Amino acid sequence: MCGGYGDTDGDGKSDGIGAFMRDITDGGGAGRSGARFSSGDTSVLDSNNDNYVSEAEYMRGQRAFEANEDRGRGGTFGDAYNDAQTGISTFSNKFGALPRGSIATEAALGSDGRDISTSRIARYMQGGGVLGAMGRGLTGGNIMSPEYVSPDQGDMTQDEYDRAIVKSFNSIGNTGEEPVPQEVAAAMGRIRGLNPRAVSVSAPVAVNNVEASTAASTADASGTSYVVNAEDMGGGMVKVFYGDNSSEIMPAINYQLMMQNYV
Repeated sequence: MCGGYGDTDGDGKSDGIGAFMRDITDGGGAGRSGARFSSGDTSVLDSNNDNYVSEAEYMRGQRAFEANEDRGRGGTFGDAYNDAQTGISTFSNKFGALPRGSIATEAALGSDGRDISTSRIARYMQGGGVLGAMGRGLTGGNIMSPEYVSPDQGDMTQDEYDRAIVKSFNSIGNTGEEPVPQEVAAAMGRIRGLNPRAVSVSAPVAVNNVEASTAASTADASGTSYVVNAEDMGGGMVKVFYGDNSSEIMPAINYQLMMQNYV
């Protein structure tokens, strides 16, 4: 299949039409899921390497991209976000649609998750369009959003049950307006093996000891102005201040790798 979609075992080949269809509908780009639709490589955005690009991670990338535009220069995190917002993924996001499973996954992230919901044309279509509007006028209800009912586990294994309740919750009419049941969030967390706090930085972030008065005229081997300070923003993000009075927010791991290149 094209674009690396559906390659679940990392051998460079698609693992069938089923895997391909899941990969193109669950957001996050090829090989990942996410809170938004993406194209291309989203590994830089996936700061905690859990193969799910959360809404918070997308927001960090978006803010970095907007800051890059304001400065008239590029940056690793912002460029990665921009490169991932192309083609049909951009259309899907502007349409107001959400990747399948993203509402439950954000809930599974706990305090690291975000409340997300469909919007624009996607929300209108979920309501049944014109016919749905007529139905709501007659019944006072939403004919496209059946009430979630937890299935009976019976003889199912835990994994089978988790997938059953997540599938039941992920109906086409789910807009994200209603709170996600705790059992659904827990099941999604187990299915996707989420580790939302792996990105957290507990120790203070080290910076190089360059005097601010000389930093503006001093650069590393690549010509980049020296870092004069760094502030831990929490959630695995660092605000970096340069000697030319500019600054940017980036993942702590990107900052640490950048600092290794200073001379």
